[in-house]
Amino acid sequence: MIDELYAGASSIEHFIGWTKQTLEPHGFTEANTLPLVGVCRDELMFPIEQAVHDAWGLSFDMSSLGAMLFLGRSGMAAAAHHAPGEDGRHRYLCIVLPHIGIDRARGVGYVSRQGQAEPTSACGALMGLRDEMATGRRDLVLEPDDLEMSLLRMMVLPRVGKAVPALDELTEIARQAATDELRRLLAGSLESSTADVAVISGLMIHGPGGDRVAVRQAWVAIGSSEPIELV
Repeated sequence: MIDELYAGASSIEHFIGWTKQTLEPHGFTEANTLPLVGVCRDELMFPIEQAVHDAWGLSFDMSSLGAMLFLGRSGMAAAAHHAPGEDGRHRYLCIVLPHIGIDRARGVGYVSRQGQAEPTSACGALMGLRDEMATGRRDLVLEPDDLEMSLLRMMVLPRVGKAVPALDELTEIARQAATDELRRLLAGSLESSTADVAVISGLMIHGPGGDRVAVRQAWVAIGSSEPIELV
């Protein structure tokens, strides 16, 4: 099923190797680059976060429920001041990865977690959002005691039609929403003349054979030049 839905998805190791091989010719190295990582809060995302840390150094955390980016301009401005810049350039590697589980028994949206007898949902936030839509709930009200979930609704629901999408479709919509928000924040927070920015946006798939990453968008922009597509 993974190969049917996510043809070309690769292991975390292969994905990380691809980032190094693809970005080093553009001047990005572990020593001069600040990784910014936006994934879901789920503990299942720790392996990819660790792999990014091991390959690219300590990262600035953009993560939230559903891999949405809620750090705003203040958070992005903070990241902008953390990047190395000894050569006069500030380099940022931004990675956005919502996730989805595929279990042998339960299918799309479920994953077998260590120590649990039954598969559970992944992404739980996006599954919950889909369940809400199935009951007709479409409100865009900010809830102080459930901030991230209500913000997730605000980011994703305007992009969804009247029909309730399948979970893989909803996960892709969430990825697009998070990537568009990243693009908006970068445009308003970085000094383009001295900033080199790489963006990699994809999906993390938890399957019976282990985790895989499917890259959907990737580009690099050197200073004020036009972005170079990487996939």
